[in-house]
Amino acid sequence: MALPKLETPTYELIIPSNNKKITFRPFLVKEHKILMTLSEASQEELLRVIKDLVNVCTFKKLKIDELSNFDLEYIFIQLRSKSIGETMDLIINCECGNKIEYTANLLNAKVNKPINHKNKFMINDKIGIEMKYPNFDEVVGAYTSTNSEDIFKLAVSCIKGIYDKENYWNTADYNETEVLEFVYSLTKQQFDMIEEFFMTMPKLEQTIEADCDKCGKHNEVKLEGLRNFFI
Repeated sequence: MALPKLETPTYELIIPSNNKKITFRPFLVKEHKILMTLSEASQEELLRVIKDLVNVCTFKKLKIDELSNFDLEYIFIQLRSKSIGETMDLIINCECGNKIEYTANLLNAKVNKPINHKNKFMINDKIGIEMKYPNFDEVVGAYTSTNSEDIFKLAVSCIKGIYDKENYWNTADYNETEVLEFVYSLTKQQFDMIEEFFMTMPKLEQTIEADCDKCGKHNEVKLEGLRNFFI
């Protein structure tokens, strides 16, 4: 006689960038076991496993490589909260040297979008640019790169389209050289608008506060992205 099949619970969440509702399931034991082995994994392996887990736990209904980095981070945090637990134990280092134990509630982590953030903007009185959000791989690659050219290429790859009152030029219809030529023709002030898009881009974050029981200092720490929240 075969062993019984367990029914895995499902939950719903709203994708931050587009407000679409999706269904997901928690990690299974075999998947959690993989996560527990990643403390010394390479950057490439870590990225692959996170994306694979999000993919299978959302029933492969999402285009993972097209998700913005903050969407994927948010989904992963929701998966973790339902799979491992809604809390995470942290250590806050006070400037007096004391280590403060703190338990953070992951459900308080939100994707915050600054009021002044825009993904479409006019660079002069005739021409505008529409940006798209970088995916998880692109953001991590730019964060870990020391080559300024890599960061510049990220900016170029995130230009979705160029428009005026009558036309829209989708950059997917042009090669990288053509888009680069357009970007090289921008003034410094115009390129600053593209940089502002990245500087104000939505991000997963949570602020935690704790008073030091040794010196009495009020400590405030902001957690951002999976670098702080992971496992």
